[in-house]
Amino acid sequence: MTYYEQFKKNIVLPQAILTHILDIFPTLVSFNVWLYFYGNESLAPSQIAAFLQMTTAEVNQEINLLTDSETLTAEFDESTGEMHFDTRPAFAKLDHLLAATNNQASISDSELDNETETVSDIARLIAAFEPEMPGGLTPINIEELQKWLSDDKFEVDLILQALREAALNRKVSLPYIRAILRNWRTNGIVTARDVADNRETREMRQAEQQSDTTLSDDYFNSVDSLRKAWGYDNAQ
Repeated sequence: MTYYEQFKKNIVLPQAILTHILDIFPTLVSFNVWLYFYGNESLAPSQIAAFLQMTTAEVNQEINLLTDSETLTAEFDESTGEMHFDTRPAFAKLDHLLAATNNQASISDSELDNETETVSDIARLIAAFEPEMPGGLTPINIEELQKWLSDDKFEVDLILQALREAALNRKVSLPYIRAILRNWRTNGIVTARDVADNRETREMRQAEQQSDTTLSDDYFNSVDSLRKAWGYDNAQ
């Protein structure tokens, strides 16, 4: 339930309206005027002027500020000939203000989570590359690693796979690893899982080819043995 919906169910003002008093009301004096109307919307400006030791003209000026800032509305009751002042718009402004503040806080938390995730990724890469790079990483090297994450959108696990590939080939350098990553992307390999699947497929294909070769050798060796046993090789 919003503060606007709770209006008049409890005469005690919420702490939130005091916390954001200068965001809602034009001046502190106008808040005092609004507060009297909050207690009794049928009060006359002259009565409030007497309470606050102000002139009626000064109170009317504050009322104009409140209506201009959409914090107060005034309605004339033709049946009684009296003015009635509605203080609910102040609560509507408070609800809007709190909603905007909460939304901004959510966005900030999301940005912080993304930033933390990015920092974690670059930290993983630095920890992995540092011992493998001859002479360690330079600031320029670290900047390039960051670009692989932010500009090229390479997954951190894919970069680590490329590092392992380069280490196996004993060619650990950023240009070589960059070439591996771009070659993988050209061939549709964009995740670390894709690398594993591609390796499994390649190994299965090699195993099949080796099996075919072995079978063919055995077959021909058997045929040669039979030819010799039956004397076909000595046939005239």
